[in-house]
Amino acid sequence: MSEMNFSASKMFGNANRFIEAYHRTLHPLCLETGIPPMALDILLFVANNPENATANDIYRCRGLKPGIVSVHVDRLVNCGLLTREEVPGDRRKTLLVCTDKAAGTVAKGREYQHLFAARLLSGLSEDDIAAFRRTLSHIDANIDGIRKSGI
Repeated sequence: MSEMNFSASKMFGNANRFIEAYHRTLHPLCLETGIPPMALDILLFVANNPENATANDIYRCRGLKPGIVSVHVDRLVNCGLLTREEVPGDRRKTLLVCTDKAAGTVAKGREYQHLFAARLLSGLSEDDIAAFRRTLSHIDANIDGIRKSGI
């Protein structure tokens, strides 16, 4: 294995900077709608992942604490942007669904997400992007292995 010039601390730092930059990108929409960045992130997650839109999916996929998700989901439900629906075949689960009222915010949020991704990849060649995707896929598989059985 080749020597690595970065540590877990550096990786965490990059992940945090990524989230900060993402929320900075969404900031104009947060100001326009009055929705906090984390709540907007949850709304967009639900809109972009309707097949995996339970609170548990949000905890697992977004790495957020259950209490934080609960607070923001309640806010989004109270604002009329999300509804809670029973999952067919499993009444213990509650599916989160975007309402018609959320459509405009979701459309604008997706535009910001697209701009964010384009800005992150700006200056990279198609080969660089392909290598990056392969690398992320491999890292994702390694993360899954670590989560299952440890190092």
